[in-house]
Amino acid sequence: MKLKEVGTKVILVLSSIWVYVPIIAGIITAMLYMIPLAYTSWVLFLSLGNGGWANLIYGFNLYENYLPLGIVLVILESMVFLVGLTLFIWGFIQIVRARKNETNITQTGPYKHIRHPQHLGIILISLPFALRIRPGFAYHIFIRFRVGDILSWVLFCFVLIIWSDIEERKLQKTHPEEFADYKNRTGFFFPKIGNRQTLIIQEKKRYYYLIRYLIFFIIYCFVVLIMFLFVKYVPGGTTIK
Repeated sequence: MKLKEVGTKVILVLSSIWVYVPIIAGIITAMLYMIPLAYTSWVLFLSLGNGGWANLIYGFNLYENYLPLGIVLVILESMVFLVGLTLFIWGFIQIVRARKNETNITQTGPYKHIRHPQHLGIILISLPFALRIRPGFAYHIFIRFRVGDILSWVLFCFVLIIWSDIEERKLQKTHPEEFADYKNRTGFFFPKIGNRQTLIIQEKKRYYYLIRYLIFFIIYCFVVLIMFLFVKYVPGGTTIK
């Protein structure tokens, strides 16, 4: 009898998971289009003249007096990753439940305070992969990064922000009143402070996004310049993986 009860419970659990599979697949599929940017966009620089500098890898060791700083960096990197992973999983669970219940706008869990916790989580999760800080064997901290990975991470952040804007525009069109109320109560990536009302972007403000993305482009160009100057004046870069 007990074996039969266990079998019944297992079947119920598996059937429940099967119900969620199409929903989960639909959520993950949309993200798969963005993730490759985090690892491939730096390749674009290789086709721009002497763009091989983006493929250079730098490694630094922190010993003795700098070891406490290295330990702090390792702790911070681990915390960033764990916070990002928590936001991603927590937000993912809320979206799955909302899709299952056919809720128009997810407003539970982290979505109660911010509108894009999953995207913020992905940004935080991917940062340690762009800037790798690891403990070494001889009581030292090893910092290693590829220039192109830093550039790709910055671009990846902007792509996720633009993707978030697209999602908001869709919700604004399909559920204008509900989304307007939700947007006034929440922040984009971080919780809103105070009671300041957020203005819904109307068609007459069509230049808002153009200016927003132009600023992103300028920031990215500035980051590219900084990394190029870093490569130029800091020796020690290698293409060995």
